[in-house]
Amino acid sequence: MDLRTAGVVIQILKLMAVSDGNMAPEEQELLESLSKRYLKEAAIPSWAAAFSHPNDLEVLAEEIPEECRALTAKLSYMVIASSRDAYQFTVNSDEEKAFARLCDTLALDQDTQNELIVEAKNELAKRPGLWEVLSSSFSSPFRMGDSPGP
Repeated sequence: MDLRTAGVVIQILKLMAVSDGNMAPEEQELLESLSKRYLKEAAIPSWAAAFSHPNDLEVLAEEIPEECRALTAKLSYMVIASSRDAYQFTVNSDEEKAFARLCDTLALDQDTQNELIVEAKNELAKRPGLWEVLSSSFSSPFRMGDSPGP
């Protein structure tokens, strides 16, 4: 994943985290860690940073190349499911709607969405699977060192 795409993906993850009008502490911690570790080098286009409302999700999603779409959806689901009590994976209706909008824009069919949700749940069950998946999802040039995740 190139730096520009990675920057757009991080912006999408931020929008997913606030899609229900609330950012849970787990989501906040994860996104702060990502920002500290990656954003200095991420080539976030100035226009992408301007999109800060969950309704802007589609605009950003249109910028994701086809080969990164499934990963973007999987990471997004992991973010919205990361703060659920005891990892019961109950995603609220606002988050479900945002995820559906994202997947529609990414042109992911229902079967693919279901597979990605299962994969996301499996990764989350491995705690701290989310951090590991996120950090391994970005290319080496995107990493700012070998510091461990949160």
